[in-house]
Amino acid sequence: MEINGVSFRDYACASANLVAGMSLEDVCKVLSLEVPVWEDTKNQWNGKMAEMSMDDMQFYGEVFTNPKQGKFANVVGGAEGPEVVLAKFPEWSDYIKMEQHMSVAHEYGIDIDLDKEYGISLTEYSQLAMHWSGYWKKYVIDVETQTSQEMINGVEFSEAQKEASRIFKLNGELTDKWENHFKEIYKNKGAGLSDDIDF
Repeated sequence: MEINGVSFRDYACASANLVAGMSLEDVCKVLSLEVPVWEDTKNQWNGKMAEMSMDDMQFYGEVFTNPKQGKFANVVGGAEGPEVVLAKFPEWSDYIKMEQHMSVAHEYGIDIDLDKEYGISLTEYSQLAMHWSGYWKKYVIDVETQTSQEMINGVEFSEAQKEASRIFKLNGELTDKWENHFKEIYKNKGAGLSDDIDF
């Protein structure tokens, strides 16, 4: 199905590139549309979101981490691929720092400007989040844990289980470190959202 010659996936890529900083004029050029036709296309696709398949909706959610797909694959402007932001911030601790910065600031009613603080866009932050959630899934979530019987019998942990345990522990340490760091920074800069609520 297409609306004004634009498939749902092209619409999703266009939306993701707009969020990533591509100009509306450049997006319309890629789609060979005039701006008023894009606005009509956008409104119609937005109205059909509830009718889309699970696969389409999954693509819509994921395309914001890598907008360079389909007709936008080789277009200059907007977001680059995830390898660009990973070159800037290659360490897992970098992402946990940003995550805790945003989380703690939000508790104090402060919105973080990622570009000002870290020189990245929201799309690039999403790319980091997707990369490290994949890492967590592969090396922690997907690793089989020992059964209770294996524990009782003193079966040694496999190398994968040892690594999963190491990563799990490191995640806790880094999260605590950066959460405490930013709570110290923001403790006098704003009121917590629950400060004015009586329990």
